[in-house]
Amino acid sequence: MIWLLLLFIPTAAVAAPQLPLTPQQSIVVAHRSLLAAGWRPAPDQNPSPDERHWSGVRLDSLSSCSGTGEGFCRFDYRRHGQTLSVVTVPSRPGRASVGRVIQWW
Repeated sequence: MIWLLLLFIPTAAVAAPQLPLTPQQSIVVAHRSLLAAGWRPAPDQNPSPDERHWSGVRLDSLSSCSGTGEGFCRFDYRRHGQTLSVVTVPSRPGRASVGRVIQWW
């Protein structure tokens, strides 16, 4: 019978914290917002000088950029043992330019 009573006890759902990211947001704005929310740069790898050029920014969180295709760049962060990767595409396709956020995980 006790288990029946437990069915009527309200439980609070714990929501995952919202990230200060929006699609098409400049990576510079996203970076500032992430730092303010306690995220710290934690690149997964050391980008080459070419990758730094393609990214169009000098952010410590840059991990890599593709020199071909869409020109994706990945920026990595860490907070309280969690990791976050943010992917951008150039704001001016085909040219080195500040990226716009398209995806994160």
